[in-house]
Amino acid sequence: MLNKRKRSTLTIALLSAVFVLGAVFAIHNYLTNQISYTLNDTLPNGGGKRARVILLGGQSNASGCSIDAYLKKNVPEEKYTQYENGYDNVYINYLSGQNISEGFVKCSTAQGELGGFFGPELGLAEKLNEMYPNEMFFIIKCAWGGTNLYEQWLSPSSKGKTGKEYKAFVAFVQNSIDYLISKDYDIKIEGMCWMQGESDSFMMETSSAYGEHLENFIKDIRKKFSKYAADDGIAFIDAYIAQNPAYWVYYEGVNQGKAKVAQLSHLNSLVDTSELSCSNEPENTPDIPHYDSLSEIKLGHLFALHLDAYLA
Repeated sequence: MLNKRKRSTLTIALLSAVFVLGAVFAIHNYLTNQISYTLNDTLPNGGGKRARVILLGGQSNASGCSIDAYLKKNVPEEKYTQYENGYDNVYINYLSGQNISEGFVKCSTAQGELGGFFGPELGLAEKLNEMYPNEMFFIIKCAWGGTNLYEQWLSPSSKGKTGKEYKAFVAFVQNSIDYLISKDYDIKIEGMCWMQGESDSFMMETSSAYGEHLENFIKDIRKKFSKYAADDGIAFIDAYIAQNPAYWVYYEGVNQGKAKVAQLSHLNSLVDTSELSCSNEPENTPDIPHYDSLSEIKLGHLFALHLDAYLA
């Protein structure tokens, strides 16, 4: 039986946890109910310069739960300094869970779900900078951990109430685009990268419906932003979720849906994530649902390589 002091400590800890979770929910609820987002004026006038826009959305492996400290440990010092300093030709405006930039900044570290985390945008920026050093890119990232497609990201063409995350994503992207246009950049949305589906894998019904919802989602995103689309249209680069039945019970249904949708259009592409690891970090208590630092970088590289087929 717990003594009085231990009971008191436990009570405080539980109340603290409830408060933190409540605060996180409140912030998420606030952010997903916005119809406009304030952007700080961070960019110079573009002078009509061409700028390529990449959208990035999904849940936690998109918003970013990979740890900066492990990235720093796993790559040479010179490479981490490059990541930390960002890239002169790749900027990002991000809403990553509870972490929001409120304006375009260089794509660099610590732009993930919380402070000290990063997402696939970092590897994406690295590879875009390497392949297109003289081109200007703007990444617009809007993603939330733990969110599903069957309700929260549900788009208008699917049966049911349009999801808060879908509406918030559209508003965040539109506000970002309006700002870029106001700064006289000649923008084209080249593609969207999508890392999501884990939260749809808990039930057979939602995993089986994933392909239909995804097809509608892609259709609605392309329709919504058609006037900003690149000449060939907006590419959609999806990615398989991890084959981890201990967590993602019906992952096969989700991945089968992704594979079917990838075949529906030459503008659809699908990243094979089978070689990425979700089990190495932290060292003593591995965060199995999320990609480790080097795998998250690799995911960004793979997104860029798939996009390259449409950028050339």
